[in-house]
Amino acid sequence: MEKGCDHLEGSPIGMCAICGKTVCSECYRTVFNETICDEHTTLEDESSWELVGLFADPTVVADRRFRLEENGISSLSVQSDEDVIELYVPVEEKVEGFAVLQGSAEEGGLCYECRIQYPADHDVCPLCGGKHTDPGDRSEPDE
Repeated sequence: MEKGCDHLEGSPIGMCAICGKTVCSECYRTVFNETICDEHTTLEDESSWELVGLFADPTVVADRRFRLEENGISSLSVQSDEDVIELYVPVEEKVEGFAVLQGSAEEGGLCYECRIQYPADHDVCPLCGGKHTDPGDRSEPDE
């Protein structure tokens, strides 16, 4: 864990969900109800993020975040109400982020239409309902 801010008046409140630095009450921000440090002020608006993955297993999310970080891509994971972990990257890095995830799709499906990775137990993309397992496949959902 990296040391975070050096505010004298602030009380430590947690760690940045993006970089892991400690955050205090003077410099924290939130995005998707997750705490982030003031180094990510350009990403504090939810519209600055794009969904690239839906996962059920936290260890898979940790692996995907590690792979994204290795490629210089910031990421943020958010636990949804449906016990699904959503993985986000900055809007301008979505194409590159999706490309990184393509190399790690052995445990899940890929939707080239929505550009997301999703759990292997889903037969279709949970966002669009289509079966888009490769770049040339643009089939519609089964009726």
